[in-house]
Amino acid sequence: MISRGKRVRIAYDLVIDGKLIKSMSVTKPLRYVHGNKETSRGFENALKGLKTGDRKKFVLSPKDGYGLENPKSFIEMPKSRFLKKDHFVGREIKSLRDGKYLATVKEVRRDTLLLNFNHPFAGKSLHYEILVVSIEGELL
Repeated sequence: MISRGKRVRIAYDLVIDGKLIKSMSVTKPLRYVHGNKETSRGFENALKGLKTGDRKKFVLSPKDGYGLENPKSFIEMPKSRFLKKDHFVGREIKSLRDGKYLATVKEVRRDTLLLNFNHPFAGKSLHYEILVVSIEGELL
């Protein structure tokens, strides 16, 4: 049974706004240690008590997923600081240092870009369908 300290592997589909965003298969499942804050608290709460082979569908509210959008995380910056290919709405800007997500272009203005530094899933409901692949240490 999934509980604190158990090593868990799950396959899942994540749907946001009616679109499949991510899918982890049985052959390449998500691996995490339950209770180590490797996933959101809401996600862990939804899985607590499940056993190997269990399936579950659930929805995480923005509060239980990636949080609400913070209006202070919208920042206007000069276009000149970014490549021209980044000058369009919806473009995800990545860090030049490590290539990780940095911000999303929310609006293109005459000389500036309005950037959203919130996580891309902030403010979104997360629809999961999961299958518990294995739980380390569980007796079958």
